[in-house]
Amino acid sequence: KVNAGKEIYVCEAENPAFIGKYVPGSQQADGADVYSNENDMSFFRSNGFWYLGNLEPWPPETHYRCVEPEGCNFQGEIPPTNDEGKWRGNRKFNSEKPPVVSTSPCGHAIANEEL
Repeated sequence: KVNAGKEIYVCEAENPAFIGKYVPGSQQADGADVYSNENDMSFFRSNGFWYLGNLEPWPPETHYRCVEPEGCNFQGEIPPTNDEGKWRGNRKFNSEKPPVVSTSPCGHAIANEEL
């Protein structure tokens, strides 16, 4: 499996349910692994772009999206970090404040930026 061992972290978000470690599971969307945390929140791809939300209801609730043609890992295998792309909030669920998305555990991401 291509993404074995890949993890994504949400270090800050207005809704605490989104904070935590996301790992790929057995589910796929748009040909890419869906990354979920222990609160059943998920990064998922649709039409090549990445979204962060809740896949339980139908239609899925997209709380955040990264839909810029450049920098959002368009058609990529893993969701983009804040350094790579511009995440935007969905006003239906929260304000425009984006989540903090990282490929390293949250405490370490901040320390590395300060060096």
